Amino acid sequence: MVTVKIKDVLNGRNYPEGGTMLFSIIKDAMNSNQTVSIDMEDVDSFPTMFMNTSFGSLIDLFGLDTTKQALRFQNIKKAQIERIRKYFNDYKSLID
Repeated sequence: MVTVKIKDVLNGRNYPEGGTMLFSIIKDAMNSNQTVSIDMEDVDSFPTMFMNTSFGSLIDLFGLDTTKQALRFQNIKKAQIERIRKYFNDYKSLID
């Protein structure tokens, strides 16, 4: 399992750059058949542009179900869970 701290991914980067970096890290892990634990400690939120360049790109590459199965979250707030769940559900409705 690969652990990624979102705080470190965003450090000194704008949201699209951070999302692209997260995409690259997760893509490499998934290509190695590893799951990814995303640590949300000290992260209040992230906008859709971050999720588009990370989660959206992963869904485009691997598909929705495979992407969801590869991700785990830790130190995540209820509001963050709901936002990410909504993003995945909205994405699903676009591809169905």
